[in-house]
Amino acid sequence: MPSQKMIRTAEPPRSEMRQFSELMVRMIEQFSQRFKNQVFGELNKTTIEKFSDAQTGNFATIFLNLTKKVIRKLLHQYSDDRIEEMVKEVTGRIDRHNQKVLYDKIEQRIGISTKELIAKEGLKSTINAFRIETEQWVKKLRDETLESFVANSLRVMSMGGTLDDVMKDFNGLVDKRQDNARMMARTQVTTFNSLLTKVRAQKLGIEKAIWASSEDERVRPSHAARDGKEFELSKGLYSSLDGKTLLPGTDYQCRCDYILIIPED
Repeated sequence: MPSQKMIRTAEPPRSEMRQFSELMVRMIEQFSQRFKNQVFGELNKTTIEKFSDAQTGNFATIFLNLTKKVIRKLLHQYSDDRIEEMVKEVTGRIDRHNQKVLYDKIEQRIGISTKELIAKEGLKSTINAFRIETEQWVKKLRDETLESFVANSLRVMSMGGTLDDVMKDFNGLVDKRQDNARMMARTQVTTFNSLLTKVRAQKLGIEKAIWASSEDERVRPSHAARDGKEFELSKGLYSSLDGKTLLPGTDYQCRCDYILIIPED
């Protein structure tokens, strides 16, 4: 059996992970500020203390008219074109980071020129596919956030809540949306980085790797069970603990990594 060389894969760029998360959180924060200033701020809370049944229709109509104006402005500010440009910039930096770190390691370990590897890789279609998938995720986050702001506020109004009740519910929803956006943005970055490594390794004829967990108390049991186990890059690694076949770094909030196995020949 030939001897094997091993290379630790390129970790996801923390700066890009942090920046992308901040961009998503900031988008939701700007949405919430517009709603607070231009929707709730316009409702006459000095004369109406409660959205009672008799008043619900009137205030719901006023509320919806105000939200339509605000949403039009926000959809212009965060248009599809702007989101696509933003995602293109972020994914481009992740790709360049992965390419440099991984190929530098391969060059040092095996001796293949980094320039030669870059010239032959041909990953444009793979990168474009993930970029488009990420664009769709950001657009969905934008649309669902705006929809939830309207629907949740109307629900509290219909239940006879005060304007303070509406605002309290709204603030809680904003916090939840931001937390979810922050975590999902990080997962998008780690997934892209992991898939880039996989495809680049496969193009070099590397077929197997070893799962490497973060080895701390935060590692979920199903991922800890995979630690140190060999798997095929084309298939991923299965665990009966979660019933999933995964590639490290692609599961929700996964911090695991993998070590590429390179046969001597």
